[in-house]
Amino acid sequence: MPEASQCQIRFDNNPCGVYFPGQSLSGYVELRVLEAFKVKGVSLQIKGFAEVKWSESSGTGKSRRTVHYHGRQDYINTVTYLQGSPEGNPFDIAPGTHTYRFGCLLPPNLPTSFEGQHGHIRYTVRVVLHRPWKVDPTYKVGFTVLRHVNLNENALTLGMPCKLELQKVFCCGPCASDPLHISAQLPIGGYVPGQTIAVRIEATNRSKKRVSEFSTKLLKNVCYISQTPYSRVKLEPEVVAEVRCPGVAAGEQGTWDQYLAIPALPSTSNQCQVLTLGYEVEVEGKIPGPNINPRVRIPITLGTVPLAAHAIPRMEMNYRLEAHPVPEATVPAPVPAVQEPSAPPVPYDQLKPVTQVTGSVPNDQLPPPTYEEAVGSTPANILEEGEENTGSNNFTPQYMVYRFGE
Repeated sequence: MPEASQCQIRFDNNPCGVYFPGQSLSGYVELRVLEAFKVKGVSLQIKGFAEVKWSESSGTGKSRRTVHYHGRQDYINTVTYLQGSPEGNPFDIAPGTHTYRFGCLLPPNLPTSFEGQHGHIRYTVRVVLHRPWKVDPTYKVGFTVLRHVNLNENALTLGMPCKLELQKVFCCGPCASDPLHISAQLPIGGYVPGQTIAVRIEATNRSKKRVSEFSTKLLKNVCYISQTPYSRVKLEPEVVAEVRCPGVAAGEQGTWDQYLAIPALPSTSNQCQVLTLGYEVEVEGKIPGPNINPRVRIPITLGTVPLAAHAIPRMEMNYRLEAHPVPEATVPAPVPAVQEPSAPPVPYDQLKPVTQVTGSVPNDQLPPPTYEEAVGSTPANILEEGEENTGSNNFTPQYMVYRFGE
């Protein structure tokens, strides 16, 4: 069949395909044709939307009922004909290489790209060859939109320590045990990927139950919100980082410092009407036997611009919860692992918490972030219903990660 042998969609000076709301997106389409064939036109569509879908069933047998939930919000949908028109007469595309340029100003209100189990926030560029009386070949690429979340805009709240505590008793009434007291504390409430969250765990166990270990997790909470047949919320928590430490025996107490390295992740987001993202640090005490494990969860905000005064959180050896300060005017001696853009990213399992102040970097001189795929992500098929598969159509968004050094 006489078809285009190859179609490449490229972005200008942006090999990662990462953009911010309000930026200009530009690039070119390179269409290589082996032999002439007729088309009515060649169109280019730039599209951005959020969509969620899931089903829930209840009952059994003839009483079984399944409800299909759906929600959608559209952000951008522009169609331009690079050649021809939908009403024009068919014409032959000559063999050879055809290059078309395109450009678009992205709206300023776009939410961050995301691909999840039951929905996505997705941005694509699609080229369609409109063929008379034939299936229209489609070529499609995705691009990432990152909405800036500047933690300094809420520095008064996010720069404060966060602490939560609970008491748990076992059994009830006259059989109730003395309490198990657990508290978790963070030095600040706002972070960016690449930082390390220092978690202080304190426990006083007056009960007769042993806490075998403490598990400290970074949870990503994805909230899917349907619009039809009615509004319903589906919350999907996901563990994206976890560390463990010994627990506390009955009648004893202790303090532990745990460190969670934040991998590539999308920022906290609540701009979308059908899909939101939030994060929590959870400390769970594991108790053997048929007991409900006590959990403490502290909400945090994940952003793209770190707090100016807290570039690298840490824990002081005197058990006072602090954070690495970043003075406004001082510039440290260069640290090659941080300053050198060509240095390879530090693997997640090699990230270590900073234990000493080795220098400070003003916020406008922070190391440039890298762009990486989210931890645990799998490529998503960006083809929509009715589109013909003409090649690889998998896409994974990329997110900012700061490499402050080992």
